[in-house]
Amino acid sequence: MLKAVILIGGPSKGTRFRPLSLDVPKPLFPVAGLPVVQHHIDACYRLGQQRSSIPEDGSESNVSKYCVAEVLLLGYYGDDELADFLLTATQSYPSLRIRYLREPDALGTAGGLYHFRETILAPLGNTDGSEGEQVQAFFVMNGDVCADFPLDEMLDMHFCNNSLQSQHQQKQPVLITVMATETTRQQSVHYGCMVVDKETNIIQHYVEKPSTFVSNTVNCGVYLCSPRLFDTIAEIHLEMSNSNGNGTQQHTISNKNNINLQQQQKPTEERVAAAMVMWMEQDVLRRLAGESGSGCSSGGDGGSRIKKDAVCSGVALAATTRNWWSQLKTAGAAIYANRHYLALRQQRQRLLQREPIDLPLPSPVKCRLATADPKGGYSTIGNVYVHPSAQVHPTALLGPNVSVGEGACIDQGVRIKESIVLQDAVIGQHSLVMHSIIGRRAKVGAWCRVEGSAACSDPNPNVAYAKMTPQLPLFNALDGRLNPSITILGCGVNVESEVVLLNSIVLPYKTLTRSYKNEIIL
Repeated sequence: MLKAVILIGGPSKGTRFRPLSLDVPKPLFPVAGLPVVQHHIDACYRLGQQRSSIPEDGSESNVSKYCVAEVLLLGYYGDDELADFLLTATQSYPSLRIRYLREPDALGTAGGLYHFRETILAPLGNTDGSEGEQVQAFFVMNGDVCADFPLDEMLDMHFCNNSLQSQHQQKQPVLITVMATETTRQQSVHYGCMVVDKETNIIQHYVEKPSTFVSNTVNCGVYLCSPRLFDTIAEIHLEMSNSNGNGTQQHTISNKNNINLQQQQKPTEERVAAAMVMWMEQDVLRRLAGESGSGCSSGGDGGSRIKKDAVCSGVALAATTRNWWSQLKTAGAAIYANRHYLALRQQRQRLLQREPIDLPLPSPVKCRLATADPKGGYSTIGNVYVHPSAQVHPTALLGPNVSVGEGACIDQGVRIKESIVLQDAVIGQHSLVMHSIIGRRAKVGAWCRVEGSAACSDPNPNVAYAKMTPQLPLFNALDGRLNPSITILGCGVNVESEVVLLNSIVLPYKTLTRSYKNEIIL
């Protein structure tokens, strides 16, 4: 049995995503008709459907062995902010158990996992009341990652290499398999860089956002972890506790185990107070990469040890993929992700039409390639998603790569391309919207032009392995003006008729009576 943990952060994160994250949590921002984290859940669901359809040579025990049974959202948003989404997601994916685990505070990508380790590793009970299967591994996925998730390939690498043994190393278990991709030399310094052995896929060195070039293989923020990974995290937690306390780090392994047992026996309040921030990238991966690259010798107890008496508990592998991948750090990245998710949906719908395997789509995503919609009568170009409750005039032209949210209203003669129109937004007659995001309940008058820059939302198509740079400066250092960006209308913005808005960001509930260019409107 597998589980999946999606790290969604909290209100203090996603500041670069504003003003879109001011009225809706960033993990719930809709891209291609689904909240961002629902694409993660959908990938876990499809993994189970694919695994269940693979013949296992008559062995029924392996059919569901590597299927995700539970998805845990981990963050520190208020429970009420996610309640509606959890209800909808549970109804859309009845075969998955979906829950939210709220951290007492921001504990980091590894601190939250360690805090809820017992819940993550707890077996799911069967319908007859008996104890279910043990957790064999669990996915950890950053909530701000958008990708064509190759979870099936990660599973194959993780479990095929769990008996890893080479001529140069003693047998070591695989504790974590990291989804990786390649980027350019210049962009690599914006990500976590990994030096990977090309033959064994072992991560030999890891640096988070280095100041100089280390490697063009970067961390994608998606992991497949063995339950034994918590042993390594416990060691890191103990070392950090000792360092924060009396500065002493000279303890034997038996003392570490005794202290961990005492910590588990403490009341919940004391354990919460003792929680500390730990990071999967800086703390865990760097530790495992150092152990994987060190020489190991067999210990007296049959285990492996590295030099300086540190425990060599296992190795970390890199599963390098050529699938599409991006981070959702800025609003411009949402336009880029919307395009690719719409294309992925279209590809999967075509596969479903060709193959008899039943892989139901959980949401009413409609990707159209026809020039006219048979029901609404409006015309489309390329991939377009329109919520069933949205109203689109028959003379409107949408696409390519347009998403229209629930309750939105598109008037006659409107032209929209490369944009996202959110819930209950209104676009007046004969208006043009390009490379923009129209916020919830925003209103665009008649004969308006709302346009952003295409350059900020796309990687350089002429450079191999180019990715979106996640840390572009907001303002130009020379003249102080806003750098080219997509145009964003915040929640409740009102744009009066015959207004031109170019490369601008409008904060919520602002009324625009004149035209703007390259400005942030407060």
